[in-house]
Amino acid sequence: MSYRSIKATAFILTILLTGPVSWAGGLCNKCKGTGCCEEMVTETCTVMKTVTETCYREEQQVKVIQVPKVIQVEKLVPYEYTAWVRVKKEDPQEIEIKTPKFRWVDQEYTINVPGKDTVTKIRKRTELVPTIKYCTVSEDHGCWETKMVATETCGGCLCCEKRVWCPNIVQVTKETTVMEKVCVEEPYTCEVAICVPIKKTRRVKEYFTKTEKKVIKNPYWTLEPRKRTKMVTACVPETVYEEKTEICTVKVPYKIEKQVPCTVTRQVPKECPCACQG
Repeated sequence: MSYRSIKATAFILTILLTGPVSWAGGLCNKCKGTGCCEEMVTETCTVMKTVTETCYREEQQVKVIQVPKVIQVEKLVPYEYTAWVRVKKEDPQEIEIKTPKFRWVDQEYTINVPGKDTVTKIRKRTELVPTIKYCTVSEDHGCWETKMVATETCGGCLCCEKRVWCPNIVQVTKETTVMEKVCVEEPYTCEVAICVPIKKTRRVKEYFTKTEKKVIKNPYWTLEPRKRTKMVTACVPETVYEEKTEICTVKVPYKIEKQVPCTVTRQVPKECPCACQG
């Protein structure tokens, strides 16, 4: 079967499957009845691109610079100083004049008269009081036992019976009575010598001071600082600039062009089966 026969058969089957409605307007707009159409697809490729690069080269240049230099120059400059001037002043001073005086007043005073008083005091004494205490002692609760003991005689060895004490030490707690010292306080009454205060009154002189204020002026001389200005010759530092030539190395930029690979994306046509043949 040829290609045209296969294409015609596919065309007839498409009409029968899709119906007359879809083919009422004629052939497919994409493939025009050929069954193949073109679509734009994305493709990545590498191309060479020209770029500009900045490079630097070293060059020797002559540079003139200004070098500062400090020199001393004699000039007349104002000089401010402090002079002490003799000035007359008055010092107003307020003084107090005190005059002694007296007046008669009643004075109350206290005298102490000896007397006696009965007081109760407490004294301490020590007594021995029996106290029961418990202590731990060691007792021997052993016993006598009869044992066979070998003794040496002139004729040889002879065994005989002998009573031997077998000790048995036991710790026993016993009750004992000891006499302990106890401090006891007891009150007692006694007479003591005291001083009884008695108040009395008498006439005495009371001295006081009468104060009066008065202002007096005391003239005096003093030294006060005053600002003075005079012209003096002084060496003043002054800055001057001298030209100096020096050789320096600088970097001069320049541009070059070169080809570099670059990855780009573009749209390319590609044949594929049309959707009308599905």
